[in-house]
Amino acid sequence: MSFKLLKKLTLLSLIVLLLPFFQTCSDKELMKNSLLKNSPLSEVVKTKSIHQDSVLVIIDSDSNTKEFQYTFNELKKKKQETVNRFLSLRDEATMNGYQLGIQFVQNLESNNFLDSINVLDLPFFLILIITCLLIYFSFKKKTKALLILSVLNLLLLVGYLLMYFSTGFFEDINQVKFGYYLFVINSILIIIESYKIRNIKHFL
Repeated sequence: MSFKLLKKLTLLSLIVLLLPFFQTCSDKELMKNSLLKNSPLSEVVKTKSIHQDSVLVIIDSDSNTKEFQYTFNELKKKKQETVNRFLSLRDEATMNGYQLGIQFVQNLESNNFLDSINVLDLPFFLILIITCLLIYFSFKKKTKALLILSVLNLLLLVGYLLMYFSTGFFEDINQVKFGYYLFVINSILIIIESYKIRNIKHFL
């Protein structure tokens, strides 16, 4: 019996939940942030030299055209600052599994409990609970419970993704981070291992 492996896989789930799962805002939307507006990353940029040590930067946005004069070092520094701001905003918009689950609880209001329930955030809250139950049942060696709960976890993971794409909250597949894929793989391994152990028990 591979209950040792099952225990390791269920415990691994808690670690994987710490990894980035989703970027809640697409790169395209991040570029609309006021900190990035009129930067060399946000619009179509043309440059032309006007002196030996300076350059004219022409930024073409949807509304108007703006011109800025920089030295080459200033332009290089400005581009680096813009990249750093963009990466910082992307990090702020990226959430791990625990943050996604806790977000559901944080949005609940005691005065208006039922109306404050966000159905879109509910799946990850349930995933957190189920993951804890999987660890409990792996130590109790309850293969049937493990199989049912791991299948439910996988369905919630897939359902969450489909809901967010169908409602338009996710615009780009790149918003799905590696933590999500690792959790899906780990859930499938738990299902396979639970099924194998359950079948072996039936033959004994």
